[in-house]
Amino acid sequence: MFKNIFTIQIKSIALGCCIFLSFLLTGCGPSEEKIAQAQETYRQLIDVHNQVVEAHKNISDDSLDKELSALANEIRQVEQYHLNEMKDEEIDQLIASMNSHITSYRDYLDTIKKMKTQEDAAVLTTIHASLHNDTSLTFRKLSLYSKNASSPQADLLENTAGLVPGQYLTGLIIYRDVSATPWILALEDAEGNAYEIELSVEGYDTDGTSLSLTYDSEAGELGCVSQ
Repeated sequence: MFKNIFTIQIKSIALGCCIFLSFLLTGCGPSEEKIAQAQETYRQLIDVHNQVVEAHKNISDDSLDKELSALANEIRQVEQYHLNEMKDEEIDQLIASMNSHITSYRDYLDTIKKMKTQEDAAVLTTIHASLHNDTSLTFRKLSLYSKNASSPQADLLENTAGLVPGQYLTGLIIYRDVSATPWILALEDAEGNAYEIELSVEGYDTDGTSLSLTYDSEAGELGCVSQ
């Protein structure tokens, strides 16, 4: 609800902007320098307000709604001033208040951008995969995990006879984030040799990806290709 209220408020603020600026350009009292300074500060305030409104539309987190609505209401109060009836010192105070609001909006803009980044990073695409052991090696341990994983990963071959030459391992699941963070395929063969293969998941088919292990016996290198 607050998100909608905040979005609607920009319309009334835009109208108030025209009224406020008209006060700056008419009447007598304050100096032309103060009028120009107040005019520019107010335009900056409206500009950053608009940026926050647009950025706020692109996140689902509504934790800032009350704060942003309150700040928008404070801007509406600025529009009530008749600047042509004010002294330069009073306009200085008003400018200081608007600058404070500008700082607040910029802080909110940074916060919203961080929220957007976190929300985007949380969006995962599920990829179902199978793995074919197209080598002459038998593997007794196998783990598959994101490069960003922080906790130890389960051995998918635990309590099995291992992955023997020519065998397929099905039912594997890979989650691709918006940054297409690579995944790691970690294996250990029957001789105790450990291998780590970085998988570039960006081009993997979401309908199903077939992976195949390859082995260069001369170089002693294990590889994995998608088919």
